[in-house]
Amino acid sequence: MLALLLAIAAASCGSVPKTSYYTLRVPAPPESKDPRTSLVLGVEHFRATEALRDDRIVFYESPTQINFYQYHRWSADPATLLTDLAARRLEQAGVFAGVRRLPSRDPVDYVLRGSILNFEEVDDASGVRGRVAVQMSLVRSRDRKTLWSQSRQAESAAQGKGVPGVVEALNAASVRVLDDLLPAVVAQVEHDSQQNPNPSQ
Repeated sequence: MLALLLAIAAASCGSVPKTSYYTLRVPAPPESKDPRTSLVLGVEHFRATEALRDDRIVFYESPTQINFYQYHRWSADPATLLTDLAARRLEQAGVFAGVRRLPSRDPVDYVLRGSILNFEEVDDASGVRGRVAVQMSLVRSRDRKTLWSQSRQAESAAQGKGVPGVVEALNAASVRVLDDLLPAVVAQVEHDSQQNPNPSQ
């Protein structure tokens, strides 16, 4: 009887699928150079709906029904991944003297806020796609005035098969969204700093 129970336990353990983990590609660091300003940007952790605060990859079963891949997960939830990716890209823009994740004890001149609106696989008659939508706003720390706010959505077709293909599509859509939003953040900071040479005072 003991041998039978052990055999059943071993068989059930062997049937559990392996969990795969994925992340977004981080851009390579640029050559070191002096920043164009002495400004410090704070990046708040992006907000997200409850479904996108989960590390499981989300997919739509129908236009109104979502589900999760139980054994295909992100290395962190999508809000954390996109917060870190945006902060790293802004660090590499060569504009800011510092980019800090908030909360931070050190003062910052501007604060970037964000919300993840979509980050999922979408399947329909046109194929499998990754869909990403993000809303961002820039706040001046001195007077807490919102200087800029925009949202962008991008979709990218999955080129590969299975979940790895979906991950690549979501990575491509994320890059497109950030390529649209982050230059506008930088331009707004540079414009405001020219109009207000001492933004933190």
